This record gives sequence, structure tokens and C-alpha cells, in this order.
Amino acid sequence: MSLSNALCLDSQVALVTGAASGIGRATAIALAEAGASVVATDLEEKSDELAETLCSIEKNAHPAAALTADLSSRAEIEGLVEQASAQLGPVDILANVAGIHRYPAPLLTLPESVWDETLAVNLKSVLALCQLVVPPMRKKGAGCIINIASDSAFDVIAGEGPYGISKIGVTKLTAYLAKELGGTGLRVNAVAPGWVKTPATAFMWSDPEMLEQAAQDIPLRRIADPAEIANVVVFLASSLASYVHGHCIVVDGGRIAGVPS
Repeated sequence: MSLSNALCLDSQVALVTGAASGIGRATAIALAEAGASVVATDLEEKSDELAETLCSIEKNAHPAAALTADLSSRAEIEGLVEQASAQLGPVDILANVAGIHRYPAPLLTLPESVWDETLAVNLKSVLALCQLVVPPMRKKGAGCIINIASDSAFDVIAGEGPYGISKIGVTKLTAYLAKELGGTGLRVNAVAPGWVKTPATAFMWSDPEMLEQAAQDIPLRRIADPAEIANVVVFLASSLASYVHGHCIVVDGGRIAGVPS
């Protein structure tokens, strides 16, 4: 099989959460460019940005849809999967990208509402979506799930407790699902980005001094473009990753590997 054919996702339906901007938008576009029919989803309040994502993925001339949903609500998650399947068909590729980060938030003074919201969106929704898309995948004997974690899962950064804990939860959830899905033909993996140029990190990369300081802690000496994370998602969704299962690929320019001397 040629490299281009191995990366081809024609006839597959992909559901991408958090698709209004950042890594989610880049992932939706990249999957569409690889041939997938993409359902992009995000919050109702991000409808305008989501519409921009839809416009970008529709340029690839594959069926596409944009749906809004609050992933902290099980009922809305169920409605999302139902609508996505009704419009484009059963989901073949699930990219759980949506996430929230309340920073700084020391654990010992953390409001319960922040803890609950962070875990609901970053971890609980990942399992809920997997529970809903896996049964149809099992019937087909094929399917791919990619969960977005974070290199914060492998580090301890002051104020990032809720976020880091939720993301290490994503990596462990991925591993458990991989065991449970053994022998089904389904694959599940995670991607752990480091610093990425998204609206959520604008406070850092829009400040030259802060950006320079952050870059010094990254061996590649720069932060990532969202497309660089999306490319790894496409790889994991493709047949090139046919023997990759239950793992978390860290894509952080070497940050948690340490700064070279």
C-alpha cells in the first residue's frame, strides 16, 4: 500500500469535539483533507467560530456537519452522537479534543464547581462519547478513537492540578479502553500536546517575553502549531498506525524530556 493510500480516510465518518478553534479545528480540517466526512462540534456560544471550521472542512468536497453540544451534559452528548449518526452515518473515528483549563487553581482552595466542571468536560465526556460510539464500531469490526491528553499529565505545574489530573485520567482511560477493546478490531490511543498556539494560550504566545521564556524550556525552542498535533491524530486514525493501540504519544517538542545542556 502506498503512503498516500495508507493515509486516506475516504468513506469514514469522523466526530471531532472542541472543533471551533485551536487543536480541534486543525484536527477537523486535517481529517477532512485526508478524506473523512467530518462532524465538528463545540459549544453553542462558539457557533460563529464553529461555522468557520465547517466552511474550511467543506472545501474538501466531502460531506460535513457542525453541531453544538455541552459536553458536561450526558443528555447533550447522547443527542450529539444521535444527530451526527443521522446526518453522516455511524462514527468511524472519534477525536476527543474538547477540554477546559481553569488556571491558576490551587487544589487546597479549589471550588468544588471548578473541579466538577473540569473533570466533566476533560474526562467524563471522553468516556461517555466512547460508550456511545463503540457499539456501532464493534458491529463493523473497525473504528478508531483518539483522545487528547496533555504533557501536563506527566508534569506537576503549580496551579494546574485539576487540568493535569483530568489529563492523566485521559491517558489511563485510554489504556483501560485498549484492554477492553482487544480483539474487536477497534483501536484507541491518546495524544499529549505541550504548548500549542491556540486561543487558550494567547496570554503566553502574544507576549514576546513570556513566549521566549516558554521556548527556553522546550528543546525545539518553539511552541507547536495546532496542525502539528492534528497531523499526529490523522496518523493514528490511518492504517499507518494499524499496530498502535493503547498508547499516548507525547507531542511537546521535547519539553518533558528536559532541556539539553
